[in-house]
Amino acid sequence: MTLNRQGADLQLRSASTEKLSEASPLLADTDGSEFDESQDVREDGVSNFGTVMHVIKGNLGTGILAIPVAFSHAGILFGTLMLVFLGLLCIYCMHLLVNCAHHLCKKANKSHMDYADVAENSISFLPSSTSTMSKGARHTINAFLVITQMGVCCVYVLFIGTNMKLAVEKLVGNSPTSEDYIPNYPMSLPIYELIVVVFLIPLVFIRNIKNLAPLSVVANVGIMGGLALVLYYILVYKELRSVSRLPLVKDWQEIPLYFGTAIYAFEGIGVVLPIENKMKYPRMFNLPCGVLDLGMTIVAVLYVTVGFYGYIEFGSSSQGSITLNLTSWYGTVVQILFSICVYMTYALQFYVPLTFLGPAVASSWLAQFIRPDILDYAFRALLVLVTYGIAASVGEYLDLLISLIGSAASCGLAIIFPPIIEIVTFWPERFERPGFKMMLIKDIIIAAFGIICCLIGTVTAVQQLSDKLGVSDDI
Repeated sequence: MTLNRQGADLQLRSASTEKLSEASPLLADTDGSEFDESQDVREDGVSNFGTVMHVIKGNLGTGILAIPVAFSHAGILFGTLMLVFLGLLCIYCMHLLVNCAHHLCKKANKSHMDYADVAENSISFLPSSTSTMSKGARHTINAFLVITQMGVCCVYVLFIGTNMKLAVEKLVGNSPTSEDYIPNYPMSLPIYELIVVVFLIPLVFIRNIKNLAPLSVVANVGIMGGLALVLYYILVYKELRSVSRLPLVKDWQEIPLYFGTAIYAFEGIGVVLPIENKMKYPRMFNLPCGVLDLGMTIVAVLYVTVGFYGYIEFGSSSQGSITLNLTSWYGTVVQILFSICVYMTYALQFYVPLTFLGPAVASSWLAQFIRPDILDYAFRALLVLVTYGIAASVGEYLDLLISLIGSAASCGLAIIFPPIIEIVTFWPERFERPGFKMMLIKDIIIAAFGIICCLIGTVTAVQQLSDKLGVSDDI
């Protein structure tokens, strides 16, 4: 779930997102035209190189900084191999979604669809379908998108708070590595998070997403620069430590936390269709070894590199973000850099839940008593405070919050729903479609694997949070 992932790029085309799409050129509807299979080139579309950059940007974020701690829950061998497997699986599920979108666009005579459109239309073509069923599918996808993005915003608040706390402590000479370290001096973590919220609220008051574009550009450059500094630190600055000291596979009770964190990092499926819809050569997107595969391969290589070498360097001491493991002035620079970049991209992530929830609030009974502009600003501030409340409630356990979001929400979008959508999409043609039975078995296996990861990962993360926060002892 990611510094840039599903920000402006994740805004989905729907009745409630028209204003946002209008302000975000990448996601705006193409032209509203009917499906045209002969349309191989969009003259005003994004080049293949630009699309690869969008794919990379849409999938890189805070998740990559948490991969080393994911490895600490899995072991060096299992963590590496399973990360490759999960990367391939997530890419495959992206292809499933794109293929279903193409098939349904032809049947519905539409030029393009987003994730929720695909889910809705796959149900609508079933013989026994009702509008309630198809709308239910749309609402389910949108609900998971809202939950995921609200979770990402919570991670951002906690990420900025923990990194700024560590940076300030080192600047005032109270480094956690020193013998005379004083916890929570000069301030405790919730205070840092509250200060972050004070600066976030004016940011989310920016109503036109176009005005956030300059911040996004600066943040993208900073993110890439920060990631380069992290890689330089673990590959060059520090002498590479021995791999033999690390376990190949960790205890099975910790492995569910690994899955949640890894899936959180890879869950960029929501940006796939909006990005393809803006390509100059859209047919190059979904080809074997095409634009999608190239972009996601680069992302996967970066994830494996940071996870593998980060775990070799920090081992069981790996924290929820690798930036928290960096020491001295070097680490302070990286922590401040990433904190600023994450702050600048918070509003882009925030617009997803705001876009879906805002219209409901605007049409509620509150609108009879409160001016529309005041109600809008109040609701924005309230959502930010909700993310603060959740972030503050989990303490300093950034890794567990990431794992919980990855298991509970991201897993559904990335792994569970795409194979189910494929089954439903081609179910009316099951007797005429060659290989349908094998496809059915394959999709059931993928969906079952995702459901298992979702359930076990969610339960484990909740249990771990309860134990560390002492909730179970108080009950």
